[in-house]
Amino acid sequence: MKLLRTLRGHTETIFGIAFSPDGKKIASGSYDKTTKIWDVETGENLTILKGSIGSVSSICFSPDGGKIATSGNAIELWSVATGKKVATFNGHKSTIYSVIFSPDGKKIASGSKDGGIIIWDSETGKKLKDFVGHKASVFSLAFSPDGNNIVSGSDDNTIKIWNAATGKNLKTWDEEKQLFWLSSATFSPDGKKIAYGGSNYNIKLFDVQTEKLSIILEGHTAYITSIAFTNDGKFLASKSADQTIRIWNTDKWQTVAIIADEIEMGIDVLSKIAFHPTKPILAVLGEKDMVIKLWELDYNILLGKDFISDSVPYTTAKIALVGDSGVGKTGLGWRLAHGAFKEHSSTHGQQFWVIDQLGKKRADGAECEAVLWDLAGQSDYRLVHALFLRDVDLALLLFDPGNREKPLSGVEYWVKQLCHQQKANLQTMLIGARVDRSKPTLTREELDEFCEYHNIPGGYLATSAMKGDGIPALMEKLKAMIPWDDMPATITTSTFKRVKEFVLKLKEQTEQKSVLKSPQDLRRELQQTDAGWEFSDAEMMTAVKHLETHGYVTIVSDSNGRQSILLFPDVLVNLASSFVLEARGNPQGLGVLEEKKLLAGQYNFPDLEKIESEDEREILLDAATALFLQRNICFRESTGGASSRSLLVFPSLINEKRPKTSDIETQDDASYQITGSVENVYASLVVLLGYTEHFTRKHQWQNQAQYELEKNKICGFRQISEHEGEIELTLYYNEATPSGGRLLFQGLFETFLLHREVKVTRYEAVICPNCKERQQRSSVMAQIEKERNFMFCSSCGHKITIPATTELTPIVGIDKETIRREETHVARRTQFETNLVRIKSILRELGQAEEVAEPSCFISYAWGVRQHEKWVLQLAKDLRNAGIGVLLDRWHNPPGSSITRFIAQIDAVDFALAVGTHKYLEKYKTETSDPVVDAEIRLIETRLRKRSAIRETVIPLLLEGPQTSAFPPLFEDSVYINFANEKRYFVELFRLILRLYNIPFSHPGLDELMESMEPRE
Repeated sequence: MKLLRTLRGHTETIFGIAFSPDGKKIASGSYDKTTKIWDVETGENLTILKGSIGSVSSICFSPDGGKIATSGNAIELWSVATGKKVATFNGHKSTIYSVIFSPDGKKIASGSKDGGIIIWDSETGKKLKDFVGHKASVFSLAFSPDGNNIVSGSDDNTIKIWNAATGKNLKTWDEEKQLFWLSSATFSPDGKKIAYGGSNYNIKLFDVQTEKLSIILEGHTAYITSIAFTNDGKFLASKSADQTIRIWNTDKWQTVAIIADEIEMGIDVLSKIAFHPTKPILAVLGEKDMVIKLWELDYNILLGKDFISDSVPYTTAKIALVGDSGVGKTGLGWRLAHGAFKEHSSTHGQQFWVIDQLGKKRADGAECEAVLWDLAGQSDYRLVHALFLRDVDLALLLFDPGNREKPLSGVEYWVKQLCHQQKANLQTMLIGARVDRSKPTLTREELDEFCEYHNIPGGYLATSAMKGDGIPALMEKLKAMIPWDDMPATITTSTFKRVKEFVLKLKEQTEQKSVLKSPQDLRRELQQTDAGWEFSDAEMMTAVKHLETHGYVTIVSDSNGRQSILLFPDVLVNLASSFVLEARGNPQGLGVLEEKKLLAGQYNFPDLEKIESEDEREILLDAATALFLQRNICFRESTGGASSRSLLVFPSLINEKRPKTSDIETQDDASYQITGSVENVYASLVVLLGYTEHFTRKHQWQNQAQYELEKNKICGFRQISEHEGEIELTLYYNEATPSGGRLLFQGLFETFLLHREVKVTRYEAVICPNCKERQQRSSVMAQIEKERNFMFCSSCGHKITIPATTELTPIVGIDKETIRREETHVARRTQFETNLVRIKSILRELGQAEEVAEPSCFISYAWGVRQHEKWVLQLAKDLRNAGIGVLLDRWHNPPGSSITRFIAQIDAVDFALAVGTHKYLEKYKTETSDPVVDAEIRLIETRLRKRSAIRETVIPLLLEGPQTSAFPPLFEDSVYINFANEKRYFVELFRLILRLYNIPFSHPGLDELMESMEPRE
């Protein structure tokens, strides 16, 4: 590759670049609010388009080359000939990150920060269609070559294909990683493939016709910011935050060139690359994205037969052994992996083996590797193992043929779990295990009928791991059933491959006294295998991250943010399963674990006994706790009182029943039948709804959770029934809850359900049109079971038509913007709760070195604004859950309590938190005879006037307006924490907690945690 020229002139970061259709010009849009048009041959700046409404984040030429469309705060059309603005389109609610012309030039598509996509008439500026579906920023848009479809990539971790004319969402697929985002997505020139990339460090190719993932490209060691095809489709270029651009041929998908070092690229996800329409020229940004560099590719060399690539293709099949406990899964797995029998006791963990006999080499050169996973079957452990069922290629459904009661009940559960997995080509097979021990209770004909009814294509096969019966036939069946040719090939580098193979050999060690490997130790051991081997730490850890994606290893962090590689992920899963057992065994039936006791290792978990290193045990405890919080299977709740404790509450394990007497009457509303992977549905709904801003979790009992919209305005849901792979949930409200609140609660409930891999059928509430009496749900369901579409009103006898059941679709009339904001808030809350585990592990480390006292604080604020009072209450709860003692008037100074005692408590706190608002300033200015107000003002003023460390114990929290209108003059020299931007609440809360605990912001790893909570805008 050869650098032709560098184009300079912008004074701020460049985001979008685009060649004109004839290739003679290139345009660039910048944060400096200008668009420049350059001569490609000479590099001369021909025109500067000034007057943009804000910075320019995206740019494109019209197909005839006569116009340029730019986006930022609006869509602006410019004449290329005159350099004048000819039109402005404005319909988005936030910044527009992407703008493109349709191939015929008649339409313009735009995507924005709020997740909206709009289609415009390019001549009139009329809005033609709104696409609704993304929940976060749309970073990338592309028309298919025929203009019929559009592909979009978003911060909400999804790719969507839309019909450009109707706005119908034709296809959606997402990534498993919770914090994954997609920065670039585009069609290949022939329209047969979609390439996309983002935070997973790789590029994926999706086949449009088969609707399957076909290729995964590995090589980058950081997130992808942009991808582009050459117009002839022979090459794909990808730009990454690892400061490289990789060029891939599209024949074998090998890396044929790397541009590195000389570029000095910025890392913004909006900065793009572009290929010349007719010549082998690639335009990229350089010098921190302040200039444009034009590179020439030598096609003769890159397409030459003698070209040697570092690329290695492979694919991996995931085979799962599932079934009830004690049916012989581990014994069968060991026999298939090692060719011998070994007695195994029942395990609640998961194990896996690489089965070499099932491997092969595909016609395209991809090495095929089969991995057999053994998942525990006990009902308590399903809560954990349901998290690991995604991306299974083939499932062996094991059962005990000699069971005389319900031999196939466990199989039915797993069939429902697997039937809603995303893989369309999932294969299943029914396996009778341990047939040497008892006679089957079902005939072969009955088993064949069962397989046909439940669509188990592999049919039934009887086996004995002890005697080896059926094992050869099973191996042959597996070879035939693994869909190797339908599976995507991963194109990796030789370095990645060598690192992966070495790590897998480490995993073969059966001794598990040490289960973690530091990156430093791994590098040293890799280097010992070949002293001349040159590789970077980034390459090594990226290879490990790819292993983690396939489930071979897990990357965990200690209290200092240092990463370690968990070679045996089943240890973490076993430990998480033990958490479930311990929580279920809570003597009060509350389904809780005490977090401080848990992280201190004071629970007796057998899974940790054989691990000798105390450091490793602590890291695993932290990781398992974070796993549950991140997956919304549990939530934190403080006990309150003088000896407040932070508890981890597992909603699905609560045995406490709701009292029979209740002073609040409620009415049932819509109900939902949910099938598929239902294990964690109830728990996650309880947690997620409690994380919303509008609804406060008030109570949770066995199979029931209740929330409050406002005081005495109750919403809730309960689990009516539970069967194998199926649950039924019903919403309820009290009469005081307004219709808008009910609709919002239902909308959030259904939105969270839509994120699950389950099938949902909705049953609407039935209300008599004559007397308005709500019919009993049991009466309605009884009629539905009899396949009747009518019933008679229990009050007036009027004949009522029962609404038809429907699959879950977005509710008509719901405020989509409110739902989107709540989803974003819930995601940030989840991340904060997960990150808080790190804070508590840091405190544990500090406590081992010195005596660390838990800080206490008093919250000083002004009454009178309900929104502010609600905010203060949430802050108090969050601080208390972080282990900080909170003195709050509504908790500690209720009517009738001792004012003198409360005032004494104010004087004794370590910190005073002053919540700055307009009302708070008024509170200071207004004379009052309230002794409590006098006491808190006296405390704050006394501390602020002392020019010593005690002054730092008053921490202003700015909630409303500028500092001068929220705090009295005495606060002028105090550094405040700015809570005015609600989107940054969790970042600032995290900073406040660090300050209260006196943990330096520079403590290793904290920057990454705070970055993970920042709003990505």
